[in-house]
Amino acid sequence: MLRCRKFLISIICLFIFGITISSHAEEEIEDLIDIAESKGKIIAIIEGRETVTFDLRPNEKVLWSGSRGYLGSFLTDQNFFVISTSLNAWRALPLRLDESGKGVASLSEYIALLVTKDRAVGFDATSNRFIETLLPIQDELLAAEVERHVAVVITSSRAFGLAAESTAFTEINLRMNESIEEIKLTYSKATVRTSDRLLTFEESGLPWKELRF
Repeated sequence: MLRCRKFLISIICLFIFGITISSHAEEEIEDLIDIAESKGKIIAIIEGRETVTFDLRPNEKVLWSGSRGYLGSFLTDQNFFVISTSLNAWRALPLRLDESGKGVASLSEYIALLVTKDRAVGFDATSNRFIETLLPIQDELLAAEVERHVAVVITSSRAFGLAAESTAFTEINLRMNESIEEIKLTYSKATVRTSDRLLTFEESGLPWKELRF
């Protein structure tokens, strides 16, 4: 009986250890792309082996750059550039004249996000494509945040969510005089607490859920 109990305890310990290792592995994703700008070129070195370059236009200025997980990105005054570990060329999203120098870019291991005054654009490392949605005219941008599998854009009248592997942004309207109190993102979920409700958006890409106070 004692031997069986010890065996059972050992199995439980191994199970817990396995969960711990799995959880740790989920938390850590190595940065697989190194990026650099040199002599009018943007350069990506993918997993230390493959080098991919792109020639910038004359006088094109780099405003922001970043690399994380499976993605690397540059924002210039003319384009939003993204590359993933499964691409052999930079993907470019042209900016309009009225967007030049006014975009907010951010990056997670799977999603690159750009928000300008009238649109939000996400790039998913799984599908390797840009996903775009228009923002309400004359709305104020309140937040633009991204974590591993989810991105959130909040304006004065709406909240937009984008999940990795999804094909579109999911949105929910904010009410008149409803204020944003707190925004929290984890690897797979976004939680927005307002003055009236608790809004959640998950990596499944399903519609926003709401809990009224």
